[in-house]
Amino acid sequence: MNLRLGRPNRGIRTRLGQMVEGEERQSQVLTFAFIATIAAVVLILVGAIALSWYNDNIRSLARVGSVDVGPQQLRSALSFGAWRIAREQGRVTEAVINGEIDAETAAARNSELDQRLQALASDGLSDLIDGIYQSQLASEEGIAVTDADVEQRLNDEISGTEQRHAHVIAVEAQAADEELGATSAERRAALLKAEEALAELEGGADFAEIAREYSTDPTAPAGGDLGLHTVMGISDSELARALFDLDEGGTTDIVRGDDGIYRIGRVTEVVEAGEQVGLREDLFETVPESAVRELLRYEAGADALRDKVTNEALAATPEQARIAVIYIEGLPSDDGEDQEGEVDYSELVFAPGDNLVTAPDLSEDDPAWAAAQAEAQNAYDQLLAVTDGEARKTLFLQFAPSSDAPSSEDGGRAGFNTRSLLPDAVGTALFDGEHAENDLIGPIRGDAGWYVLLFHERRDSIQQRVQAVTDALAAPGADFNEIARELSDGPEATDGGEVGWLTRDQLTEELADAVFALAVGDISEPLELGEGQYFVKLEEKETRPLDPDQIPTIRATAFDTWFSPKKEAALVSGLIVIADSPPLDEEELEPGIDLAP
Repeated sequence: MNLRLGRPNRGIRTRLGQMVEGEERQSQVLTFAFIATIAAVVLILVGAIALSWYNDNIRSLARVGSVDVGPQQLRSALSFGAWRIAREQGRVTEAVINGEIDAETAAARNSELDQRLQALASDGLSDLIDGIYQSQLASEEGIAVTDADVEQRLNDEISGTEQRHAHVIAVEAQAADEELGATSAERRAALLKAEEALAELEGGADFAEIAREYSTDPTAPAGGDLGLHTVMGISDSELARALFDLDEGGTTDIVRGDDGIYRIGRVTEVVEAGEQVGLREDLFETVPESAVRELLRYEAGADALRDKVTNEALAATPEQARIAVIYIEGLPSDDGEDQEGEVDYSELVFAPGDNLVTAPDLSEDDPAWAAAQAEAQNAYDQLLAVTDGEARKTLFLQFAPSSDAPSSEDGGRAGFNTRSLLPDAVGTALFDGEHAENDLIGPIRGDAGWYVLLFHERRDSIQQRVQAVTDALAAPGADFNEIARELSDGPEATDGGEVGWLTRDQLTEELADAVFALAVGDISEPLELGEGQYFVKLEEKETRPLDPDQIPTIRATAFDTWFSPKKEAALVSGLIVIADSPPLDEEELEPGIDLAP
């Protein structure tokens, strides 16, 4: 018996039902998959948005003690800095309109402001970190910043420009040789004269009378009256700082200006400026008020610390050394070519196609070489036609801008060079044969162009010049100052090498150790420092107050000298931590903060 197993006999309705169920199931699977995909995309978007928001607002750019520096805080600092610069640019324009400064001065100040604006993006994070850390150090030094301090700084930010009625006594050193400038002795004489004037003022003398007697300023006949000015209207920045630090009726100490002139100032009237209309609203539209106050609090602490450290340095009576130096430019070399000495010369370089970089790759018969040679020959012929040496030097300066060498910016002056530093053809032309001052040499074909040379001077090698000083100092009755005038390469040579009084902090550590180890009257062995050799004579050594010549330098450097090792130690210890990821770039700044010039 055969059993046959047959397929179940299913009707069309059953089969259609199963097909419908399968399609529904497939549809459900697809729907679930689609929903899951959408959910995943949403999660990714949410994560991206959250990450972006975190990066823009929360991620730590740095940690300073217990303070985390985030992007928003940096953004606020940059915006505040840009706002301040824009405000100052407006004040420069106002000063021009009011006749306080001329267009040239305004252009120079706007250029400085543009440079500060450009530095915001690159230096902003570092400056913010410094401000926060300095405010923390201020607290450790017992400096407290109150809400009233912050309010006062805010009021200063949104106030107009204060004016002061100022008077000045200026004593300028009288140089016997105007071209060389005042000597050390002439500057000391001017300082003594300023000290006499100050002593008479402290004794109760009338300021106007003392100005007429002592001052070399054009205002002397008017009793030194400068008139009413904003800080921008005082041309010398050191004097402006001193005057605007005074109370009404106050008199400055002797202030050495940026131009080397000694001044004494007095303020007879202060015209305070109230809040400038619209400035508060403009500031808080640019930076949230809470952020402004936080930044001002940091600045108040940092500035108070800077003032404390600087004032302590200025009030100190440190051990000081009065020195004179003989400086020999250059470093010893065993190269045989360097033993030939050095030549000082000026150059005009005419490169094929005006391009020193591509010239060596051009073929010998490239027409650009012939064109460059023709330019060089034309310059040479015109210069050779001038037989007077000084007149030829003047004409050479007029040709210098047409030179293709970087030295064109210095009037073609190449300075002293050894043969080893020069193109072979140029070295041969300068070192082989005898040349007198202002002799013309050329045209000479080099690897990158045609040269026209103006010879100035040839001197011995560094070893020979150091030995010449050593021998001169060893001679009986040697006069250090005269030897300095004759043999030193330094700018102080005209003063007999006199540098004046210096503290340890004004010298490099190596030089300070050498100088303060000398006995008065001793002369050091040649000290190799930087790009030269120094013979140093210790003329006097004593503990004494700072003089006006030293104060600007101490004021400018005292705080950084104090702060730099502390910051370095904080970075090493981890008290300050800066994130590896880059800070904000220009595109991340607040809208409207444009760092372009």
